[in-house]
Amino acid sequence: MIFIISGTQDGRELVKQLAAKGYPLIVSTATAYGASLVENRDNCQVFHQRLNREQLITFMNQHKVKLVIDATHPYAVEVSLNAMEACEHLQIPYIRFERSQTNDPGYQDIVYPVNGYEEAAKYLSNTQGNILLTTGSKTLEIFTSTIDKHRIFARVLPTCDVLGKCENLGLQPSNIIAMQGPFSKNMNTEMMKKYNIQILVTKDSGDIGGTLDKLEAAHEMGVSVVMIMRPSMAYPNVYRSFSHIMDKVSEIV
Repeated sequence: MIFIISGTQDGRELVKQLAAKGYPLIVSTATAYGASLVENRDNCQVFHQRLNREQLITFMNQHKVKLVIDATHPYAVEVSLNAMEACEHLQIPYIRFERSQTNDPGYQDIVYPVNGYEEAAKYLSNTQGNILLTTGSKTLEIFTSTIDKHRIFARVLPTCDVLGKCENLGLQPSNIIAMQGPFSKNMNTEMMKKYNIQILVTKDSGDIGGTLDKLEAAHEMGVSVVMIMRPSMAYPNVYRSFSHIMDKVSEIV
């Protein structure tokens, strides 16, 4: 059994390619929404639950996992650490699929890099103007507790739980942009116009995560960008292409 820890577009593509080869798969996502995006296949089980290290060890034993592929988001540090430690404990091979960082030629002049959400919020608290926050709902309270809420326009997934969290944190409906991506450059541009945005906050989710489209829109609109840089992680067995990871899987399984 191959265990894929997913929740990203990369992970779904890996599931598709591995399932097509007939490998037995079990796929984990953090949310029910993430699980719903994985295509139903006879040789693929999908579940959604956040597991800590000990729960992962139990789960992997129960399902006789022979290989773990970590295709989580580059910022899902805790999930990756738990997976690596569980694999080391059980002596099971671990493979990391790491999406490439954004290729952003010519945009360094508008980007202010920060190391973490708290640093971003502290910096923003000393600025002026409307903020387009595109870092998701998980860390939203870090920003709403530090910055004038009327300045924040949060782009989040349109689910009941997420919208409820936004309202509980004091965001007005007019400041909640509930939409599912991906977002093109033109769509980002129109949002910046509509909400009179002066600052964009984003993670470096790579081109596949839409970061380049955001940068292009910000550059065109004269909007400054606060970029939350990727956490530094010492992943073993890192692969950045689907073909290479498919070759490695065929060697192991």
